Amino acid sequence: MPETFGISCSFQKLVNELVSFMRSDPLWKRLRSVDWGVRGISPKHGKELSKLLQDLAAKKEARAMKASQKLWSLIKANPAFAGPVRPYLEEIWHISELAVKDEITELMNLE
Repeated sequence: MPETFGISCSFQKLVNELVSFMRSDPLWKRLRSVDWGVRGISPKHGKELSKLLQDLAAKKEARAMKASQKLWSLIKANPAFAGPVRPYLEEIWHISELAVKDEITELMNLE
């Protein structure tokens, strides 16, 4: 059986199916159901992160830019938040306009 980067094809298929399943619900819905507590983030900060990530994904550039600034401050003050939000930042990056992509790239470089 051929392997890709040391991962068997069957395992890679399983991972791809899981990713596809995870992305079948809209981002806002998935963000509202995230259990931030298992990631060591308080419910208060978890709710704030969910809201800011939803705003970052907004079509309105002004809202997204404001959210990126608030996320930057929050992650800078709490570096442990960088890891748990990274998958969402990557997903949002793919659907964002160029100016917002630049902001998201900066956020991902805070790690």
